[in-house]
Amino acid sequence: MKLLRFTLRFVLVLHILLASGCASLLNKSSATSVDAESAPKSEENDIEYADFSIEQDTLYDLLVAEIASQRDQFDITLVNYIHQAQMTRDPAVILRAINAAQIAKDSEAIKELTLIWLEEEPDNISAHQILAYQYSVDRAFPEAIDQIAKILELGGKTSVEALAISSAQASEEEKQELLELYTQLLEQFPDSWEVRYSLALVHRNLKQCDIAIEQLEQVIDAQPEFQQAFIVKANCLSELGKKDEALAYAEQSFNQFPENNALGRLYASLLIEKGDTQAAEGVFATLLEYYPDSASLTLSHALLMLENKKVEDAKSAFEELTASPTHSSDAYYYLGRIAEQQDQPEEAITQYQNVAPSSHYNTAIERYVYLLSKQERMDEALERLALLRQDQPRNAQKLWLIQYQLLNTFDKTDMALDGLNQALTQFPEDESLLYARAMHYDGTGEIELMEQDLRKIITKNPRNAVALNALGYTLADKTDRLEEALQLITLALALRPDNPAIMDSMGWALFKLGKNEEALALLSKAYINYPDGEVGAHLGEVLWVEGKTEEAKKVWNNSLRQQPDHPVLRATLERLAPEMLEDLNDTAEPNDENTEATDSAPASDAQETNQAEE
Repeated sequence: MKLLRFTLRFVLVLHILLASGCASLLNKSSATSVDAESAPKSEENDIEYADFSIEQDTLYDLLVAEIASQRDQFDITLVNYIHQAQMTRDPAVILRAINAAQIAKDSEAIKELTLIWLEEEPDNISAHQILAYQYSVDRAFPEAIDQIAKILELGGKTSVEALAISSAQASEEEKQELLELYTQLLEQFPDSWEVRYSLALVHRNLKQCDIAIEQLEQVIDAQPEFQQAFIVKANCLSELGKKDEALAYAEQSFNQFPENNALGRLYASLLIEKGDTQAAEGVFATLLEYYPDSASLTLSHALLMLENKKVEDAKSAFEELTASPTHSSDAYYYLGRIAEQQDQPEEAITQYQNVAPSSHYNTAIERYVYLLSKQERMDEALERLALLRQDQPRNAQKLWLIQYQLLNTFDKTDMALDGLNQALTQFPEDESLLYARAMHYDGTGEIELMEQDLRKIITKNPRNAVALNALGYTLADKTDRLEEALQLITLALALRPDNPAIMDSMGWALFKLGKNEEALALLSKAYINYPDGEVGAHLGEVLWVEGKTEEAKKVWNNSLRQQPDHPVLRATLERLAPEMLEDLNDTAEPNDENTEATDSAPASDAQETNQAEE
């Protein structure tokens, strides 16, 4: 057998395979590649193939490997390539073996093969890059940092910050380990702004933003065009609670780099947080000058125009977005909202019908069936919901809840309950349906039936804070089972210690037990965080009983301004201060304001349950 360059013979083999309809492993790898696209790849064109006599066994193994790859039998491909990589130690064969290992997601094989490659070519940057990446994926942080250091020594480029970015999801122990490793790496490469930036990211992820800012300022001094450092610094200032400083820095940075999408979005979010939606709208207008085809930017801009009462401008933007493959449903939904605001129910119905399954889908259905029912087309609305349940079995529970709320809104409570009962025969364990029926029984005063449904939820899910709280509050408010109520609410509060609704329940239970001082502390905290009419009614009553009548009236007046028709609030005032209701009636003026989409169909019990649990 003649001595040939392996390159020539191997290319001939591949040509024969391709001519017979087989795809090469490289073609396969482009479609099936390693799970992260950032996984480094070597340039095969730069590899010198070894001169060796191509033995029959070698040729046979490589042919079998290529045919196996065509048939998606990557285990055979990998075994053959690993064997030949070990035998020939040729970089080209090793690289093909690595590609096969990446497709098979065989971490150990990738590392073994790359180490063989480095034995042959210890200064090959591509090999070190692959190894650094694989150690990072395997969370072998010291080994990954060692490879990064070697790449930097060789003058190569690598994603020094990749591990630091991933530390956001790391455990505290891993973050501390990375902090030490990057600190050591910076000592080894003190002039590397990439290493310093990586260290800053780890400090930020450890909530050490003050130290991160010091490092970032050095990065910016060394690399004034590295825009990501500006973004991270602005975020750090915000996370330190320095909102005004963060806003000023983001503004300055955005003026310097107005084409930076991420920076502009951050600046706009800080403006919105401050309440300056006009300026935020301007930021998105600027970004759209650079990215006029961005559907995401157009949507954000349109929403801000809508917020700023520029309805026609927003409408035009949403109409443009209906052609977007990613945001058309958002556009149709908001066009429906605008049509409702403009008292165009038929137009709104049409727009809501165009909303495809998306984040706004169920809300669009709620609005659609409500508007139909408002036009005395409830039968049509109910038929539509029935068809949707048939077509979308995975969404059936939510659609039953939409029907329940619709019927309740139009005072068809018996039909609403019948629908829930029917739904629960189909989904007897569904917590949202059980909760909705429990709240229905609460409204009708059927406490025993309410308790049965809530107990069923709690038995299935003892950590359902909403059900625990609902049962505890009802027992405290409507029965004499106060100790039992307190136990249930205590469990709920342990699960959700910052939830104002649960604080209100606990405060009310304590008040019922005569522990007014403790009750007052909890109710005051709840009211600050959630100034709802019911919380205000409870807080005011405790103040009233404690002789703080002026403070009580102040709380009640504030609640009346916000929710003048709240049933619990009005019932409390009728008992304790009826003159306040008389004064309210004397000063009340007709309110003919346009009722927006949010007025006419309140959120369903299930929605409130979901929101409370989020």
